[in-house]
Amino acid sequence: MAKEIKAGKKFKYQLESVLKVRGIREKKEQEKFADKKRAYLTEKEKEEMLKDKKSGEEQEIREAFKQPLSDFEKVLRRHAHLGVLKGEIESQVEKVIEASQKLEDQRENLLKSMKDKKIIEKDRENNLKSYTKAMQDLEMKFLDEIATERFLHERLEKE
Repeated sequence: MAKEIKAGKKFKYQLESVLKVRGIREKKEQEKFADKKRAYLTEKEKEEMLKDKKSGEEQEIREAFKQPLSDFEKVLRRHAHLGVLKGEIESQVEKVIEASQKLEDQRENLLKSMKDKKIIEKDRENNLKSYTKAMQDLEMKFLDEIATERFLHERLEKE
């Protein structure tokens, strides 16, 4: 049950420290999310670079086949290199998927911390509204007492 509100007291939220902690936690989760997003984008960029490199190598092999073959061993080395690039791309795709999963997990953590903070903020808002209403009620009561006293005082003066 809430404390009884006294006239003239400034509003003080009981869970202000909890709200600060939740705010700090949310900021940390946002920082972690930003780190995970950077890691994901880095991995994605590496994947794109490998794919570009592979397509460049494939283009070079096509160009080599257009001309008369002077060194077939060179073509075989390039083909073997393409196999290595394919393996690197597959490995990088797995890293991208893993980074994406970590990013999604962190997004969920961030959303949870944001919801927790929002709950406390909403409670603070509701407490402020009830405090304001109680203060208005006290003010009305005080004004009613003044009006009653003035009425009684004027009535006694007339008699």
